[in-house]
Amino acid sequence: MRKAILLAATLVFAVCAMAAEEPIRRTLTVTGTAEVKVAPDICRTSFVVSTRNRSAGQAYRDNNEQMGKLNAAIKGVGIEGRDLQTTNFSITPEYHYEKGTSRRIFDDYLVVNNLSVNVRDLTKVSAVLDAAMAAGAVEVGGVTFTVENPKKYTADARIDALKAAKAKAEIIAAETGVKIKKPMSISESEPNSYGWMYAQANASVTRGGDMVAESPSLEPGEVKVTHTVYITYEVE
Repeated sequence: MRKAILLAATLVFAVCAMAAEEPIRRTLTVTGTAEVKVAPDICRTSFVVSTRNRSAGQAYRDNNEQMGKLNAAIKGVGIEGRDLQTTNFSITPEYHYEKGTSRRIFDDYLVVNNLSVNVRDLTKVSAVLDAAMAAGAVEVGGVTFTVENPKKYTADARIDALKAAKAKAEIIAAETGVKIKKPMSISESEPNSYGWMYAQANASVTRGGDMVAESPSLEPGEVKVTHTVYITYEVE
C-alpha cells in the first residue's frame, strides 16, 4: 500500500514538473473585415389579387380568373413560369357589426392570392409592374434588388478580409516589438441568410378604384457583401 502511494506521488510530481517547464504561449488576436460592392442581377417583387362574393365558390372562381390574367400579363413581358410562385392564398368570411346591437352580420367572402415574381432582366421591372397593375393586381409588395448567387461574391470578400486581418496583425506586431508566427486559430462570421444583402426600393403601389398609380422610378443601386474573419496568431 505504501509503495502504491509513493508511486502515485512520484507520477503527480513528474506531471507538475513538466507542466511548470512548458512555456506559456503568447498570442495576438485580430479581426479583418472586407466589403465588396456588386451590381444586383435579379429583382424580387410580389402582387396581390383579391376578390369578394357572398358565395365562397364564386369568389374563388373570380380570383382564379383574375390570377390567370395576371399570370398571362407577366409572362407576356418575358417572365418565365419558373419565376412565378404563389406565396399565400386565403379565403376569409367578412362581417360587420350592426349599430346599436353589436350583432355580427355576414357580408361576403374575401379571397386573397399573393404571387411572387423574380425578374432577371432588370430592364423589365417597370414593364412587369405596369402589366400586373393593368391586369388587375390590387397591390404591389416590396421591390427588392439583390444577387441570385451571393456566395461567389462572399468568396472575394473572404479573401480581402483575410488580407486585412494579416495586415492589421503585422502593424500591431511592428509597433509592439513582437514577431508573428503561424496562426493558431481562424474563424469567420456569416449571416444565416442573405437578407442582409438586399437593396430595398421604395415601390409600394395600390389600386384605388379604377385609377392605377404611375410606375415608380426604380434604381437597382449596389449590393454590399460584408465578411469578417478572426485570426489568433502565436507571437514571440
